[in-house]
Amino acid sequence: MKITEERKKQLFFEILRFLVVGGVATIFDFATKTLVAYLLPSVDTGFNSFLHFTIPLVCGFIVGVLVNYILSVIWVFQNVENKAKTKTQSSFWLFVLLGFIGMLIGLGIFYLFRWIILTASSGSFDIDVGRNNISLKSGEFWAYFGVFAFQTLVVLIYNYLSRKKFIFKEKKIEDKE
Repeated sequence: MKITEERKKQLFFEILRFLVVGGVATIFDFATKTLVAYLLPSVDTGFNSFLHFTIPLVCGFIVGVLVNYILSVIWVFQNVENKAKTKTQSSFWLFVLLGFIGMLIGLGIFYLFRWIILTASSGSFDIDVGRNNISLKSGEFWAYFGVFAFQTLVVLIYNYLSRKKFIFKEKKIEDKE
């Protein structure tokens, strides 16, 4: 089956909308994480430190995935086989599950590369924002940025393909030649 020029155009704009919505959801996620982290009491070490990282992460994920789901149903995926089915509870929870898997993939990539870099360099791979130790000339910064960009790209592709395959299935179009 040959993809028509019209379908290529639709797909291009769908991916563009997906990227815009991903950016908006990321802003909501980041703002929520930042606000929750700011509101939590300061901690230094131990399990409380783990909670100080986890609670904002979970809150940001929840807000980000809600924004992403709503905008995906309303705006991103327009050429869908069964639009009503995408608005069901089961589709919503599948969307959340796929997003959670994407988050785990991203965390896995981050910690794998962090371990590789720490093992190879016996250096540090932590960006210390609190003490203003971020420098664009720092190898740590660029390693962190590179890993972040790679993990974002992998998760972006995973999210698009998994949601397209399992939730926002495309209408069957038969080309006339």
